[in-house]
Amino acid sequence: MYTIFKHSHMLFAVLTLLLSIAYLAMAWKTQPAGKSTLIYVLARIFGGIAALTGLGVTFVGPWQHMMYPYIGLILYVAHGLALGFAKRMAQPQQVGMRRSLLGLQLLLLLALTGLMGAKPF
Repeated sequence: MYTIFKHSHMLFAVLTLLLSIAYLAMAWKTQPAGKSTLIYVLARIFGGIAALTGLGVTFVGPWQHMMYPYIGLILYVAHGLALGFAKRMAQPQQVGMRRSLLGLQLLLLLALTGLMGAKPF
């Protein structure tokens, strides 16, 4: 059971990372691309599934007393807030704030994903 949760968690976490980078590339322009909403929704869905399978890994595996579940929770919340606020700032005059939120989201995502990937398995 642990192996299934671990592999599915890793799969959905990587898909979330890739879709978030794709969304960032689409939303970076002054006028976001039309398909960016679909990419945003898919990133949030896969992020939610990664969070749920991460909880499964936490409760089935040896991670209950470690910091990684809390890092994952911080990552899920901060990533979602930054993406959500950036998505709502679609007007061209708000491009600076949107880009700073997208940059913050990418920085948090890469830093905490690197920290999570450095843990022993």
